[in-house]
Amino acid sequence: MRILPFQTAPPNEKIERRHNPPVANSRYGYRDYRPCLRWEFGFTCAFCLLHEGDLADLGAEGMGLTWIEHLTLASQDVQKVNEYNNCFYACRFCNHSRAKAPRVDESGRKLIDPCGQAWGERFSLSDDDRLLANEGDPDALYTSQAYDLNDARKVRRRRRRRERLTEWLSVLREGPRQVRSLVALSENVESLAQAAVILDAAATLRDCIFGAAVEILRYAAVPADSNASCDCGKEDHCRLPDWLAAQTQEIQPFGWLFSGHSSSQ
Repeated sequence: MRILPFQTAPPNEKIERRHNPPVANSRYGYRDYRPCLRWEFGFTCAFCLLHEGDLADLGAEGMGLTWIEHLTLASQDVQKVNEYNNCFYACRFCNHSRAKAPRVDESGRKLIDPCGQAWGERFSLSDDDRLLANEGDPDALYTSQAYDLNDARKVRRRRRRRERLTEWLSVLREGPRQVRSLVALSENVESLAQAAVILDAAATLRDCIFGAAVEILRYAAVPADSNASCDCGKEDHCRLPDWLAAQTQEIQPFGWLFSGHSSSQ
């Protein structure tokens, strides 16, 4: 299984538009693009780079946590409401922060299009989990302000993913060896009472490993509730975008943890 990176780095290339769903016609027809947009942007907000796993356990679909953002607002050009290339996958934080901010502000600063500009050329991710606009880049600064890319809620979610994955992967990597060492130690002590204490510690550690294996599922790169198909009708479209796939981490199967698990073993 592939899971998210500790931190999602801004892509160093423009996000490729791979999908081409049938054109919608009604006022809210763009909502039909949602299955395509989830895969197009890797279940990730095109602006602040929060993934669905940062917003909810095991997928955020149907919870109102992700929206379809129109780069050119309907109030500015109603003809673009159902234009697929004007639709972006966004978290509700970014959608609400931008509200009615214009595509171009009164100073001539422009909102950056993630499919027209490489995000990694305009923003960088700091060690303290903030997405920083390049110094001296007015468009990047305006985009950051409009979408409030470093809203405290977003920064906390970036940090929480990094800290959780660091802890859980360490438990999964080191825990089994430590359990084996404890079991071996229990076989070489002088009394049954000492062996029981050591085996209890091994069982507790095994529970921790089991818990980490369950918890880490929330950061699956492809959420559990992902749609298996989209309106494009092409199976190869339902895959992660290359820029995100290259950052994901492969973890080894841990089905043995779920087989006959018991804290008393």
